[in-house]
Amino acid sequence: MHYSEDDNADTPLLPATSPEAGLNTYSIRLKPWPKRHPRLIVALVAALSFSVALAVIARHGRKEIDASALSHIPTPNSTRIGPDVDEWPDRPNLVDDPVVAARLSVDALFARQSFTIKQAMARYSLKTGQPPPPNYDKWFEFAREKSCLIDDYDQIHRDFKPFYELAQNDPHFFQRRLDIAFDMMKDNPKDMSNIEIKDGEVLMPEVHANAYWDTWPITIGQFASHLPDMTFIMNGHDQPRVAFNCREPGARSKALDLVEQNPFSESPHPTSDWFYKLPGCDIPLSPEGFFASANEDSAFFTSTAKTEFTIDLYPMLSMAKIGPCFADILFPIEYYYDRSWWSGKVAYPNNIEWKDKKSQIYWRGSSTGGQVFGSNYRDFPRFKLVELARQHSDLVNAAITSFSDELCGSECDREAIIEEYNITGQGAPREDEYAYKYLLDVDGNAFSGRYLGLLRSGSLVFKATVFEEYFNDWLRPFERYIPVLPDLSDLLEQLEWAMSHDDEAQLIQERGREISQRLMTDAQNDCYFFLVLLEWARLQEISRNATLHEQDS
Repeated sequence: MHYSEDDNADTPLLPATSPEAGLNTYSIRLKPWPKRHPRLIVALVAALSFSVALAVIARHGRKEIDASALSHIPTPNSTRIGPDVDEWPDRPNLVDDPVVAARLSVDALFARQSFTIKQAMARYSLKTGQPPPPNYDKWFEFAREKSCLIDDYDQIHRDFKPFYELAQNDPHFFQRRLDIAFDMMKDNPKDMSNIEIKDGEVLMPEVHANAYWDTWPITIGQFASHLPDMTFIMNGHDQPRVAFNCREPGARSKALDLVEQNPFSESPHPTSDWFYKLPGCDIPLSPEGFFASANEDSAFFTSTAKTEFTIDLYPMLSMAKIGPCFADILFPIEYYYDRSWWSGKVAYPNNIEWKDKKSQIYWRGSSTGGQVFGSNYRDFPRFKLVELARQHSDLVNAAITSFSDELCGSECDREAIIEEYNITGQGAPREDEYAYKYLLDVDGNAFSGRYLGLLRSGSLVFKATVFEEYFNDWLRPFERYIPVLPDLSDLLEQLEWAMSHDDEAQLIQERGREISQRLMTDAQNDCYFFLVLLEWARLQEISRNATLHEQDS
């Protein structure tokens, strides 16, 4: 059957203004969530308590109120109740104690989530223009049991929106692209895994195409019994793979065309010129002011460590991406699961108080970033950081501790680089970071898997990255961490601000620690991943339903 494009075929898949109405190809019936009168009473008591607290603050002034004055606000296990300080950017610190202020900010995030399935479905449809996917009721019960967020999954909606828009005119698009990828993977998986859910069981492929194959069944097994039968693709690279710009005018019609005969075969070396030619892949250094490109300051863009990209639109689950250059679908990676052996472990928690930490920014790590050709490594962020430390040793304590031999080819002088940067091969204990007030997180081959661990360290995190991860909407800059430009040009300026505003810096640190400990949990990761797979399964179901309809007609 032929599916024609609609009248808006030349518009971007993701409109810049109001969202388009999504699919409504089926109806779902959910059992009403049982009434929880005690929870409503708790919420009312909390609201009244907080109103009294605000009245006291307004009358006596913030400086005269001890943090313990707000300790009576109820905080039930499943949903913390507190003032929505996130909606008051001009009043970020309602109490003097940064620990209490940080707790209240996370309380607010949980307090504004839906309490009932009816409420959750209404908010979902408001955001997306369509009802939730099948089995959403099971997801809702799972999320409530695990004390997860209910409504704040905008990243998932953004990632899947292009595929839903295409399904309006071509319901088979999603499954057709999957079938093409599956056929290709039979001969060469290209570091991708096709994972099947069958009768609630996780079925892994015989060929283990990536490093995480042994832990994914455990992760997905947490909620596989609630998933319909489905098959999906997971990217084994740290880097994104689907180089397709859904924001480009004409992207809808372009998505329907298949350019590559052999998908995921784009492997340019180096990658700088290749990315500049792709729409949406000249990335701004800063979101503000006149445009300046960040590409030459990103090892990923100049000389990607692993390639095998596609320039066609394929559904693929990936650990990170860069918008609008890539259209991968994000999911939580194993680095961020405490139960996974991939996550970074510490021998003991932070044991140094904020006031006793050194006023320096600290970093240790490997030489990862990209393939080394000649002297291009000098533009890689980690090497630039070491140069900055040499020039400002009083402020920056940074060192490369190990050399990545796999990134050093025929045009790479390994011994010269090791000598120039004094790379000894001796690592540093992770607990050493506790001694420093400020910690830097900087991109390697792709995202840095240590980010959440740094947030929990008791030190203020500065982050320099070009990548997006699934939690970006929750971990907001200047509130939970200090952002740094990809070229590190503003690192010293941001560092000097923190040193000059110690109270505010500590508040940001506590906010980051609080949300990383209470929100960035294995349970929350499960809830996110679960919802991603429900959206994926619905798009496969749309194709199956269309096939049945065609057969009946």
